[in-house]
Parts: sequence; structure tokens; C-alpha cells
Amino acid sequence: MSELYTTDILRWTTRIPHLGRLDEPGQTVVKTSRICGSRLTIDIDLSAGKVIKFAQEVKACALGQATAAIVGQNVIGLTKDEFSDIRDRFRKMIAGDEVEFPEKWSDLNLLRPVQNHPGRKGSVMLPFECLSEIFGVS
Repeated sequence: MSELYTTDILRWTTRIPHLGRLDEPGQTVVKTSRICGSRLTIDIDLSAGKVIKFAQEVKACALGQATAAIVGQNVIGLTKDEFSDIRDRFRKMIAGDEVEFPEKWSDLNLLRPVQNHPGRKGSVMLPFECLSEIFGVS
């Protein structure tokens, strides 16, 4: 388990961007991991298919917090197509496949050890599940 909670992962837990809630969000999505109880609430506004405002309330383990932080750093300007691509790569990575991420998403590689810990996959997938609902992709 120690390979999961690296110094780099723990650093991300202290720099989660966009914490809080939007006053009048266009959409709100709440997801909870059935496995560990981690919970993520996302408020979001889209314009012309891009994320223009974003806030998140994160009640998750260190891995869920790190994932929310990494996704949060790249979410403004995110489109449905870019999101779908990154989500699919991330799913493949935690399933054990070799994938490469575009440079701005490369920090997701820190979560690669989750592939060996099925009980942690629910928490790291929360941001992707919330955004999947927002963008209407399955």
C-alpha cells in the first residue's frame, strides 16, 4: 500500500483547486464511491461546450483528493472530446494498460499504482464519473 501514498500524491492533497461551491451553478453532480465512501460534489458552468466555471467539494481519501486536484488544475476550458479522451486513457491505465497522457495531464501517471488496488479505483474515478454525467458521456 505504501506505493500508493507517495510524497507526490500527498502534495496534491494540499493543493486542490476550485474548492467550495458556485453560487448559481449550471449543473451540480454528486458522486460517492460505494467501496470506500469517498464523495465528490461538482458545481459547473459550461459555455459553447467548454467548462467556464468550476467548484468542487472533496470528501475523499488522499487518492481521491489527488485525482480531484489534478483534474481541477486542467478543468477550465475542458471540452467533451478532450474529457472523453483523458477519461478513457485514465480508465485503461488503472485497469493495467500502458497509456500516455498529453503533457498537461501527465500528473495522472502518479495514480498508476491504483491498478494493483481495486478497492481504491472508486475514489480515483469520482471526478471522471461526475464529469461524465455533466458532459453526457458513458
